[in-house]
Amino acid sequence: MNYQQHAIATARFVDSTKTQSSGGATWTRIPGGKPTHNLYHGSAGIILFYLELFRSTEDEGYLETAIEAGSELLAYVQEKASRKAFITIGIYSGWPGYVFVLNELAKASADKRYREGAIAALERITTQSSALGSGIGWIEPIPFSDITGITGEREVIDLSVGAAGAGIIYLYAYREGLLESPELACKTADRLLEVAQKTDDGLRWLMMADMPFPFTAPNFAHGGAGVAYFLADLYKECARSEYLDAAVSGANYVMSRSTPQSQGHLVCHNEEQQPPSLFYLGVCHGPAGTGRLMQLLYSLTSDEKYPTWLKSNFLGLQSTGAPLVRSKGLWQNMGQCCGDAGIGDYALSLYATFGDEGYLQFARTVADYIISQGESQKEEEEAPGDGVSWSGAEHRSRPDFLEKQTGYMQGAAGIGSFLLNLHAVEQGKSCKIIMPDTPGN
Repeated sequence: MNYQQHAIATARFVDSTKTQSSGGATWTRIPGGKPTHNLYHGSAGIILFYLELFRSTEDEGYLETAIEAGSELLAYVQEKASRKAFITIGIYSGWPGYVFVLNELAKASADKRYREGAIAALERITTQSSALGSGIGWIEPIPFSDITGITGEREVIDLSVGAAGAGIIYLYAYREGLLESPELACKTADRLLEVAQKTDDGLRWLMMADMPFPFTAPNFAHGGAGVAYFLADLYKECARSEYLDAAVSGANYVMSRSTPQSQGHLVCHNEEQQPPSLFYLGVCHGPAGTGRLMQLLYSLTSDEKYPTWLKSNFLGLQSTGAPLVRSKGLWQNMGQCCGDAGIGDYALSLYATFGDEGYLQFARTVADYIISQGESQKEEEEAPGDGVSWSGAEHRSRPDFLEKQTGYMQGAAGIGSFLLNLHAVEQGKSCKIIMPDTPGN
């Protein structure tokens, strides 16, 4: 199957939502909706997809579209930065995502304006930080207050909405020459060491310091695996043993929360459910995210316990019957964050790590399932094949609220990115722009 052609069809759907502005172009989150900018739902993530389309096809039109949208994104970021506007430091939803995308666009276009925009966004992350303990941290409105009804402010510490994600972007910025030293990443890490919770099984981190509601998540997005990943990645740059020791301890804690399945094992979504009964499979709270920590630690330590755990964890995922069987932790969501596209990219990552053809074949199975669930847009005689989209539920708790999203972490752009990645791997090539919170960045 030609997965590249299916990705191009996906781009035609995304194109159908494109809107023009005085600054350039952007896309609406859903057809008929409003434009948004962030990496999670908005134009920043779609720009990544178009850069990958250019890498994959060498069609200059995709690069031109990315640059056109980049001009609008740059104007947005510069306006917000000049006003010192508050935008969250969540890695996918706020300033860090803009740092990443604008810098990647600068490299692809050789236009230094985008790099300057990335630096402006980076400075806002630091300006919004606070001196806390022996390092720095961020105090922000309590995440998910629209769901819990709990309002106020807290120190946020996880990878998805908190300090660990900001630290990863500091590390990325240092590697890309946007920062002269990893000092800010180290200050972030030093504070994270202070807020770690010691248990008999190892260190753990919650989503916030002083959690206002019970939610102990051991996995990647809102739990200890994501924080430990940042600490391990930082160790690669500054070789401070306390960072690696904490990451190893965090991994031990995650491993201790493994629950046997019919084959292999999985890690529970949250520990408040006893006995464990809810196991996400995607990046946010499943093997596709948490496994990144074990991959990274294996590359750093060569300890065989990590590949042993990784292979068993992936076997646990397969034992659910995914992708054909939709378990409680794999609902109608094909995206990068919670669903099939993220799982497929993870399988390709394991294929690159271990060379086992079984992982490549599983990625193909995932891709074929995704394609089978696609919905062709209305076709007209003069413009047949108007693109492919997917109806998905962003939140597991709202399975009947289906939307055709365009974004990267939720929506068509992220699905198309996986299809391009699979096509490139089959060709022995590479087109994927590796995210800062992913091994190999």
